[in-house]
Amino acid sequence: MITQHSVFINLPKTKMKLFYLIFLCLLSSSHANSLSDFRALMDLKASMVGPSSSGLQDWFANSSSSSPSAHCRFTGVKCDNNSRVVALDISNIPLFGIVPPEIGLLDKLVTLVLFSDNLTGPLPPEMSNLVLLKLINISYNLFNGDFPGEIVVNMKDLEVFDAYNNNFTGSLPTEFVSLNNLKSLSLGGNYFSGEIPEAYSRFLALETLALQGNSLQGLIPPSLSRLSTLQILRLGYFNMFLGGIPPEFGFLSSLRLLDIGGANLTGEIPASLGNLKLLHTLFLQSNFLTGKLPPELSGLVSLMILDLSLNQLTGEIPLSFVALNNLTTINLFHNQFVGPVPDFISDYPNLESLAIWDNNFSFELPSALGSNGNLKQVDVSGNHLTGVIPKHLCKGGRLMFLILMQNYFTGSIPNELGNCKSLIRIQIQNNFFNGSIPAGFFNMPALEILELNGNNFSGELPVDISGNKFQSLVIKNNMISGKIPPAIGNLVKLERLELQVNNFSGGVPEEISNLRMLMTINISANNLTGDIPASIARCTKLIYIDLSRNRLNSELPSQLSMLPDLSVLNLSQNRLSGEIPRELAYMKGLTILDLSYNNFSGRIPVDWQLKGFSDEILAGNPNLCTPDKMNCPLVTNSSNASHRTITFNLFIILIILVFVLYSW
Repeated sequence: MITQHSVFINLPKTKMKLFYLIFLCLLSSSHANSLSDFRALMDLKASMVGPSSSGLQDWFANSSSSSPSAHCRFTGVKCDNNSRVVALDISNIPLFGIVPPEIGLLDKLVTLVLFSDNLTGPLPPEMSNLVLLKLINISYNLFNGDFPGEIVVNMKDLEVFDAYNNNFTGSLPTEFVSLNNLKSLSLGGNYFSGEIPEAYSRFLALETLALQGNSLQGLIPPSLSRLSTLQILRLGYFNMFLGGIPPEFGFLSSLRLLDIGGANLTGEIPASLGNLKLLHTLFLQSNFLTGKLPPELSGLVSLMILDLSLNQLTGEIPLSFVALNNLTTINLFHNQFVGPVPDFISDYPNLESLAIWDNNFSFELPSALGSNGNLKQVDVSGNHLTGVIPKHLCKGGRLMFLILMQNYFTGSIPNELGNCKSLIRIQIQNNFFNGSIPAGFFNMPALEILELNGNNFSGELPVDISGNKFQSLVIKNNMISGKIPPAIGNLVKLERLELQVNNFSGGVPEEISNLRMLMTINISANNLTGDIPASIARCTKLIYIDLSRNRLNSELPSQLSMLPDLSVLNLSQNRLSGEIPRELAYMKGLTILDLSYNNFSGRIPVDWQLKGFSDEILAGNPNLCTPDKMNCPLVTNSSNASHRTITFNLFIILIILVFVLYSW
């Protein structure tokens, strides 16, 4: 076996000295380069870490004395066997500085990631020295100025360049086109302007082109269809293109995702897009597209997400769409579609979301909708739909959003929905539903919004009510009767309570005072009697109170003046009596007040905000006196008068007893 030692022994002395000399030079050079990398990193830290940042704390200057490879242990630094920096990954650190020219000294870099570091300023030209780079990610920063395209010209190995969400300006750089290995180019979320260069059709290996969220204009180049390897194309959002979708895009046979939403597109959807057999996501929302859906789109056999919302599309859903079996999301809302919702939609095995609101769909929803067990969202509001609610909507226990408002639905709510514990939002107002409200609706652990107003629901609310996430409970304009359950006080996160225009009786539950997050309470136009609980003043976030058009017969609690943000107080058309509390004078936020048509008496307080309101707010209170009237009787309701009489009589009897005992 020939060892390194035996080779040295057999070498002539002159050659042996020469070998050692070369070895030492190489060793010295390697050591010098590693020290150069160390110094470059320290310069980077000095420049990138701003005055208000404390990042890169383990990048110590005195580390050089311990080892020539000490910098390889810095956070985010990776070195090769010669202690040269080959990867720099500094992510999610608020540095607030700039990238200095010394970054060009790290000429062995293969990977450069400066992600979400609040870095600013222009990119230094010295980055052009980093010719070995394969990946650059400088996204989510504040880099600005015209993009220096010359820095990438010699990066022949570059595969990924991501500058998303910065502040670059000027025209799109064309220098990237010369990089034959480039697979992903993301320049979105900046302020690039002008047109998409025709040169962008000459990329040889590009798989992702993301130019969304800029200020681009002009026509979308049909020549982009030459990018035979392209899989992801993002062109939408804040770009304002002229014209429509190039029909040539139907030749992008490798395309998986096409996103041109919010890009000012006009015209019709090209039927040629149906040739994109691998496309799984199509975003064309928020444009000005017109015409009918091409039946040829049924060729999108891999399509999972279809978003054509917020356009001006017309016609019916083509029957050929029965072939789109992989759809999980259908967004067609805010268009002018007509006709029925096809039954085959309920046969899509993976359908999770159906959002077709604000159209002109008619007839009934498919009776089997939801039977696939995957449905999470149904929003069909603002159409002309009729019939009953399909009972299988929550078959898989995954339904979270049920939004059916402003249609012509009839019948009662299926019992199955009353047991759907996954529901977060139920909005079925302004239909023709009848029957009782499922008790389960009031005991759902995830439910935040329950809005059932404008229907024909009857019966009583359940005695048991819970729900730690309830924020809005709106049941107004129905025919609900019985008492308001005290358990409503268990909805401790409730912000909005609207029960007006029903047939509730009994009193206002004292437990409402537990609703400390409550901002709006409206129980007007019912048959409530008894007191206004003074404890309602504990709901200190209240802005709106309307208890009008009932038969409340107590005095007005002065504690209401403790509500700091109360803006609207309507207690009109009740049987309230006694004096108007003078404390209301201090409610500076009160903008709407109505105490009309009650039995208030006594003097109108002269020093309060009534002087800023019209006389109509006190109309129908004949026993109220102006401040300058000499004699002003105080009239109370019978129960209070009786209580005061009893109290007075007891006081007289007590005085007589004391007098008799003292005399005796």
